[in-house]
Amino acid sequence: MVTCSEPLTNTPPRSPCGCVWPLQVKLHISITIYKFFPLVFKLAEEIAASLLLSRNQVRIVGANAANHQLEKTMVLLNFVPQGVNFDDTTAFLIYKKFWHKEILTDASLFGTRNSGTKKI
Repeated sequence: MVTCSEPLTNTPPRSPCGCVWPLQVKLHISITIYKFFPLVFKLAEEIAASLLLSRNQVRIVGANAANHQLEKTMVLLNFVPQGVNFDDTTAFLIYKKFWHKEILTDASLFGTRNSGTKKI
C-alpha cells in the first residue's frame, strides 16, 4: 500500500496505486454532529450523485461542530480524481455546483447547508 503525505491522498479503489491531488470542500449542514455520524455514507452517496462522480471518489475525512454551534456540523470532504488530478473543467464544475448550492441532498436528513471550497 502506498502512503501519501498531506495534502495528497490515495487513489480511489480499483485505480492504479498512487497519490493524487484531491479537491477539498468544507460543508456546513444544519444537524448535530451526533445525528450526522450515522448518515456519513448517505451524504457521500448524495454528493457523488450530484457531482456525477463515483461514490469512491467522495471521501468524508472529518466532521466537527460548526463554530461551536452544537446544532450544526462542519463536514470536511475530499474529492479524489481518477487520474493524478482533476482537469480544470471538472474542478470548475465541482466548485460551481457548491458555490451555487446545486448539490442536492435530502433536506429532511441534512437540513440547509453552506459550503466553502478550496483547491489544494
